[in-house]
Amino acid sequence: MTGRSPRAAAAAIALSVLAAAPSDAFLIAPPGSPGPLPMTVVAQGLDRPGDLVQAGDGSGRLFVVEQPGRIRFVRGGAPSAQPFLDIQALVLSGDERGLLGLAFHPAFAANGRFYVNYTRQPDGATVVARYRVTDGAPDLADPASGEVLLTIAQPYPNHNGGTLRFGPDGLLYIGTGDGGSGNDPGDRAQDPQSLLGKMLRIDVDGGAPYAIPPGNPHASGQGGRPEIWASGLRNPWKFSFDGPTLLIGDVGQDQREEIDAIDATTGAGANFGWRVLEGTRCTGLTGGAPCGTPGFVAPIVEYDHATGCSVTGGEVYRGAGNTVAALVPGTYVFGDFCTGAVYALARTAEPAPADLVELGRTGFNVSAFGRDATGEILVADFGGGRVLRIGAPAPAGVVPVVEFRNAAIDHYFITADAAEIAVLDTGVIAGWRRTGAAFSARSNAAAGTSPVCRYFLAPVPGGSHFHSADPAECDRVRAAFPAFVLETPSAMHVWLPDTLTGACPSPATQDPVYRVWNRRADTNHRYTRDPAIREAMRAAGGVPEGYGPDGVAWCAPR
Repeated sequence: MTGRSPRAAAAAIALSVLAAAPSDAFLIAPPGSPGPLPMTVVAQGLDRPGDLVQAGDGSGRLFVVEQPGRIRFVRGGAPSAQPFLDIQALVLSGDERGLLGLAFHPAFAANGRFYVNYTRQPDGATVVARYRVTDGAPDLADPASGEVLLTIAQPYPNHNGGTLRFGPDGLLYIGTGDGGSGNDPGDRAQDPQSLLGKMLRIDVDGGAPYAIPPGNPHASGQGGRPEIWASGLRNPWKFSFDGPTLLIGDVGQDQREEIDAIDATTGAGANFGWRVLEGTRCTGLTGGAPCGTPGFVAPIVEYDHATGCSVTGGEVYRGAGNTVAALVPGTYVFGDFCTGAVYALARTAEPAPADLVELGRTGFNVSAFGRDATGEILVADFGGGRVLRIGAPAPAGVVPVVEFRNAAIDHYFITADAAEIAVLDTGVIAGWRRTGAAFSARSNAAAGTSPVCRYFLAPVPGGSHFHSADPAECDRVRAAFPAFVLETPSAMHVWLPDTLTGACPSPATQDPVYRVWNRRADTNHRYTRDPAIREAMRAAGGVPEGYGPDGVAWCAPR
């Protein structure tokens, strides 16, 4: 291939611009001897996991789609013994077929609705269906509630796509493959009268069984199917949203794998090029506009089959810090199913070659990525039946501190107690939901740590808790505010910052945690390591409390 160096034998993973000549698209090469990716097992004992989804209901459950036709959830490190949903009798499974996708309605916590994508018995047609949870049993879906929204005939058994996600516009996006075989023999990805090889968009709340969003390019039905939002995809294997940005992993034919990115607010009508283009490579296949025609959307990343063979689209990291140094908020993480390699792209808007790094090798077939409630990246081990979190296991004695919010009273609560977290996650105490924010603490004393006292103030109108790592402040609260009840003198263990500057004793391994008082009659404090949250509360009238100008309450282990 023109312009490639001898290093191409080690494979090149590249950031591409469609204006560049396809043969010159490869810019950088991954390390020749990538190391293992640090990971922590979250759950095991699953059967061919293919999608990892949070419900967004504050329950802390991670839902795992199993290819044969079951959905299970993980809570407390173990998969549910009883499936959340079992539709194996409806699903034709095997190879690229099966139960492939899951999406929860944005108002799932209130309406209990969710959506699945599967290939049906006996013909393998794609089905998008709606289900709901069983009344009074939030851990069980009602299999009798299934309602088919959309059925798409599949001419071949492969290239079924299958991912479903709600966009920031509240609409349901559906990724479909080109119908299978090889080289899209029916030219379906470029055919506006076919739903195959497309990104579809429907309004599940606007009609029965759905409505067509007016912004779809063929919303009127003229010139193409009204469900189509974008075209030119071969087999989109996993896509995700990060704000308005839609990121798609599109599996290639036999030469290029690609990651596509587009702004969902302006992307209606986009054409990603297949089968005219495979990545930025001109295929020479007939059908569609010529390769050089303006308007095809170029991938932001592509790689050839010396590097891998099947891309798995990923997620943007939204955690607060990871033992893997390249994982910083805003980094897009994706991988390759065949090699088990995982990559990180520092930015998705006009990325440069230096923005892309290989994080390491998993040692298994990477079938899906997800995010946990704190924004950490999860990886599905297809053959091993596991879900793992990227990052080394927490040091012994370090536990997560989870934040909950009660929207009705606008109060926050933190706890490191696993039993309390489990109770709040079940919804037994009405109104409390995870916010997704968290930090860490020690469960026991260590060198230089201070215990965190926890007080409770009875409802006026809503109950409130107060935490402090300063023993003197704990004593002052006990003496000055008899209404506060001491629940425990050591809810967790942390380090105290410098009393003048608020600096942590070991900035390389500790994060400042800020305390902000809401300054209302229904007193409540929020504890966060996110400076943006602190400033938003300050702007709303909150008062930072703690050490230094930023109000550092304590320092948490990273």
